[in-house]
Amino acid sequence: MAMEFIVPGIQIDESDVGPRPTPQISLSGIGIVGTFKRGPINTPTTIGDAEALVTTFGDHVTGLTGYLSAYGALVQGANDLRIVRIAGTGHAAATKTFQDGVAEPKDSLVVTANSDGAWGNDVAVTIKSNATNFDLYVSYEGAVESFLGLSLDTLSKVSSKFVNVAKATGATALPKATTAAVSLAGGNDGAAVADADYVGTIDEATGKRSGLKALEPEQVGLVLCAQQYSATIHSALLSFVENCDIEEGLRMAILNTAPGLSVDAAKAQTTALDSERGYFVYPWVEPEDLEGTYVAPDGYYAGVVSVFNPCQSPSNKKVKGILSCEHKFTYAQVKGLTQARISPITLVPNRGFRIRNGLTLSSDSAWCQSNIRRQQDKMEMELYNALQWAISEPHDLPLWNSVADQIDMYLQTQKNLGFIRGFKPTLCNDQTNPPENITARILTAIARWVPLYAADFIILGVKRELTADSTTS
Repeated sequence: MAMEFIVPGIQIDESDVGPRPTPQISLSGIGIVGTFKRGPINTPTTIGDAEALVTTFGDHVTGLTGYLSAYGALVQGANDLRIVRIAGTGHAAATKTFQDGVAEPKDSLVVTANSDGAWGNDVAVTIKSNATNFDLYVSYEGAVESFLGLSLDTLSKVSSKFVNVAKATGATALPKATTAAVSLAGGNDGAAVADADYVGTIDEATGKRSGLKALEPEQVGLVLCAQQYSATIHSALLSFVENCDIEEGLRMAILNTAPGLSVDAAKAQTTALDSERGYFVYPWVEPEDLEGTYVAPDGYYAGVVSVFNPCQSPSNKKVKGILSCEHKFTYAQVKGLTQARISPITLVPNRGFRIRNGLTLSSDSAWCQSNIRRQQDKMEMELYNALQWAISEPHDLPLWNSVADQIDMYLQTQKNLGFIRGFKPTLCNDQTNPPENITARILTAIARWVPLYAADFIILGVKRELTADSTTS
């Protein structure tokens, strides 16, 4: 509260609390847009393990893309996926209306699959009548759920993994018992999805988001369109990550090559691409659990990046869960891919499958290393949040010093944690804040940090001596 100096006494001033602790931000989240067997559509859903993936979105189905990329990320140890399931026009949920058993039957109970798709047609329902209530059994792919002693007024007790249950409009009598299991019907996956479904839209009337647009408000460090590789998707992904502002969260995109490309054909795909926020990954890989099938490496690559601190390069990191790559590479080919700003996965003798560089798609040498970009993203977002308290405070030396102290304390913490190599004192003084800036209500502080560079090139000098040192003979 404001201080008053009228009545003699003591007043307490808590306004100067010193530098505030800075909350850490995670860049390990992976946003995935893809097609799945089931699950909510165009609704970002957090998945942390393979069991949750299968429970929510179903297992692998040939022709669907999302599971392949999501599972590849989870195999690497990723535990923060934000999945957006997309579907083509015409998608619908399977449903079945059960009538009562009175002389003139009326609709009594409506059972609907809890998400759209043809999968719901495989859900079967059995109803058994009792004197004053009924029992409901729901089965799907060997799993059976039992809900006993229900009435039309206690349907809220039904908590199913597969269906939603509702009282039919105007219903007054219990549903009639079934003589056998009755399957739901009408479930539809919709038309084949197109690039536009992955890119998504924002409905002007309702604000509802779809596709990539649904990931804009989500705090994720990496995004990908599962198994996609068209020029349209490449452009959309790069545009998406480059236009996300600091409030939405800074992020990077994983881009795939088309399947079966030769090294020269893959190199040709990057000639028109230039972005410090994109990885271009190659070649397609054979998963351990899908022997004989090659899939895009986007999920595998994203999973590797997500489990390491942003300051660490993905170069030389092991890729788990694959049996082979579409191609085996010579040194010259890996060199050519590196020069084309492609980050390849190759088999390294006796060391498994490894990512061979940590490059972005940027032609600017200042931003061609992805760990530099990601560490700066992390620090920018953390400092952005940490300095919110300074907005609209009195623009003078005490505020300048407090802002500088806040940033320097943060940078010292980053150094102590091993995330940066070092830093110089923050500049926030009358040089960065001349009178015209103060009049314009603009405060400028310059944080200066020294990144950790990856030791990508190891030089081992071997010198031949004529005599041995006495201590080693």
